Amino acid sequence: MSNAMYIHVPFCDSICAYCDFERCKRHPLLTSKWLNVIIKEIQNRKDEPIQTLYIGGGTPTSLTYDELNQLLSACDIFDPFEYTVEANIENLTKDKIMLLRQHGVNRISLGVQSLNQSLIKLIERHHSVAEIFSKIDEIYECGIVNISVDMIYGLPTQSLDVWLADLKQIALNEKISHVSIYSLTIEENSAFGRRKIEKVSDELDEQMYFEGIRVLEAYGFEQYEISNFARQGKYSCHNCAYWEYEDFIGIGVGAYGKENHIYYHWPFQLNDYIKGELEKEETKLTKEDEMFETIMMGLRMKKGISIEKFNDYFHEDLREVFHDPIEKHIKNNHLEIIDQHLRCTSNGWGILNSILIDFME
Repeated sequence: MSNAMYIHVPFCDSICAYCDFERCKRHPLLTSKWLNVIIKEIQNRKDEPIQTLYIGGGTPTSLTYDELNQLLSACDIFDPFEYTVEANIENLTKDKIMLLRQHGVNRISLGVQSLNQSLIKLIERHHSVAEIFSKIDEIYECGIVNISVDMIYGLPTQSLDVWLADLKQIALNEKISHVSIYSLTIEENSAFGRRKIEKVSDELDEQMYFEGIRVLEAYGFEQYEISNFARQGKYSCHNCAYWEYEDFIGIGVGAYGKENHIYYHWPFQLNDYIKGELEKEETKLTKEDEMFETIMMGLRMKKGISIEKFNDYFHEDLREVFHDPIEKHIKNNHLEIIDQHLRCTSNGWGILNSILIDFME
């Protein structure tokens, strides 16, 4: 039984220039057929003790009011304490916000990305900076007071000053309780990739990350994971399930999940999914796989990995299994053990990928 569920909505009204996620433009007939299938899939999981429910995409709010109502109504069989829906400034109307609230949604993840109008245009978004803050006000006034925003750094032509000014403006808005910051990745199949557009230099990218941490922490946000910051303990409980390597259910074409030592993915083949002919791709996880992935995910979190929890779950001693890399990186001040948790130091977080190579070996 799993406590976390992710539902993937594969539709968008338009495609952002940096995006290579599993999505397509919304079409009414296609959406109707998709809804029929995914509602049955949700109903088949009615006995799961869901504590966190996350509807992402794609863009869930690209669905019409009636389509969104159908999807949310199917989810009424669950009673999660944290219920998140991803939203886009351009298609999150007040009616949709009220509908989300009516169905128990208590957290919105808003794709903001930038507060610079020229960069908003560059990534092929179609709203103004004023509309971003107006929408945040509207969400809050409708009663959804746990608001997270996503921000991207490393965008072409983006300067350090512009990035830090954006974060300061976000941090000064007391209605925003959570911020996720992501370095731009230019994927081959994105519009940026096809146009051979390049991001900023590695040096500037790194400076943006560490200076971004400084600004957010200076204005009251706690960094609790490599890319995530929360005000007053408003962590993303759903994402914490991933980082703590708990099982989670993935529903819908394009979704990922992990259950009973099996990691799976529903390939992005929408027509096969609608016809009931789609088979998920599965990877059986060995004990060694799971021990390493527990390290890989757990070291992303500021609190790190509970040594007691690891030892109880795997019936192995964490400090013996990974003795050499742990001792090496404690000596180099990249790792530390605090309150029986193995975690990165501030020096270690910046080179986590290099640290993990030693754990793989």
